Amino acid sequence: MATIKFTLSAKGGKDNDRPELLVSFTDGTAADRVRIQSKTGLLGFRDYWPKVNGEFVPSLGHIKITKATKINPLIRPEVIEINEKLATLKTRIETIAADTPTSEMSRAWLAAIVEDVLHPTKQESDQQDAPKTLIQAVNDFIAAAPTTIRHKGKPICAARLNHYKQVLKNLQGMGADGVTIERADKSFYDSFVRYMFANGYKQNTIATRVKCIKSVINSLPMAERVGCEFVEPKKCAAVMEDIDNIALNEKELQALADLDLADNPHLDRVRDQFLLLAWTGCRYSDLGKLSRKYIVNEDGDSYFSLEQQKTGAKVVIPILPPIVPILEKYDYQPPKPISNQRFNDYIKEVAQLADLDDEVVTTHTQQDKGEFTPGRVETRRPKWQAVTAHTARRSFATNMYKRGFPTLAIMAITGHKTEKSFLTYIKVSEAENATMVLHQFKSQWK
Repeated sequence: MATIKFTLSAKGGKDNDRPELLVSFTDGTAADRVRIQSKTGLLGFRDYWPKVNGEFVPSLGHIKITKATKINPLIRPEVIEINEKLATLKTRIETIAADTPTSEMSRAWLAAIVEDVLHPTKQESDQQDAPKTLIQAVNDFIAAAPTTIRHKGKPICAARLNHYKQVLKNLQGMGADGVTIERADKSFYDSFVRYMFANGYKQNTIATRVKCIKSVINSLPMAERVGCEFVEPKKCAAVMEDIDNIALNEKELQALADLDLADNPHLDRVRDQFLLLAWTGCRYSDLGKLSRKYIVNEDGDSYFSLEQQKTGAKVVIPILPPIVPILEKYDYQPPKPISNQRFNDYIKEVAQLADLDDEVVTTHTQQDKGEFTPGRVETRRPKWQAVTAHTARRSFATNMYKRGFPTLAIMAITGHKTEKSFLTYIKVSEAENATMVLHQFKSQWK
């Protein structure tokens, strides 16, 4: 006997009041049991999902409406409609499952039933149209982005959307005009990666572009993307690599602060902005929020309280002594940020004036003679040439770590959600790490 359950998606956590409803299907004996799940495209109401002893009970499979439930009359009709759709979907799945061998049951099979029951008009319209090309899909995705609610109830930010615009240029550049979603297979993936390498793109940039293409395809109706190989992680992986990015220590940050740039106002502003980022851990996209408007005061101490543009995470950042003179210099209204590219050019000039000439060695993967045989390449250059806006954020994480602050405390300021992603920002050599452990142990040994 098939078992069908409806659950709330965990995406967005408990703060997501309208999580998507998922359908889970289980059938067969222990030897050939099938367990599959599919999105429904329906948004539930977390406050009205059935509970027993305070816990959600997904097996009840409907949104609770009783006389005791104080439900908003404005949403009551929608709740009733969703319950009716869930009941219809459950019946249809049971009926089709009774005549379908377990060997033919898959996620695509379940998703097709969901599309047929819950989104028939959309599916019929899609079937009447010619197969959508990948470039058309990316174009549509970009056009719909401003009104598409995705991350924590917000549309895609401008910086993130720019990645999709770059993907569009890449696809057009490689001549992918006739590639349909169905033809976006492993062979196309290999061609795309070869094209990107041949045009000088780094491994992580390619991985980001691949992720964007996967997002576009996954946003399409199931009927359009069933069987598309590009979204299969084992066949078409978005492979990231560790990067030997640099961080500036506190002595080097002080060297920047000590520069007399009165005769170079544009470099003076960029230097100050860089130091603000290096002592707050903010991304460049949040630089404009380091102003009086976002300052809160508690018990005589001052903090920046803001919502990060990239992730939507809310962070509280202590205003440390090194940046107080900078904030006072601009009456707590620092200059408006310039373009990221111009900022990176100018901060390199500043770092050069500060004599940050130590040689740094970085490695990355690059294409080898136009063939799909990438290899590791080593680059040597003076440190000032490697300084960018993002160096400031890495410098904050590294310097706070070297001062002995717990990683979780630093992550609460930088907004990192996982320790794995945070640790990529820590630029501590093996010798520095050994010294930190030695000094910490000696202090405890006493």
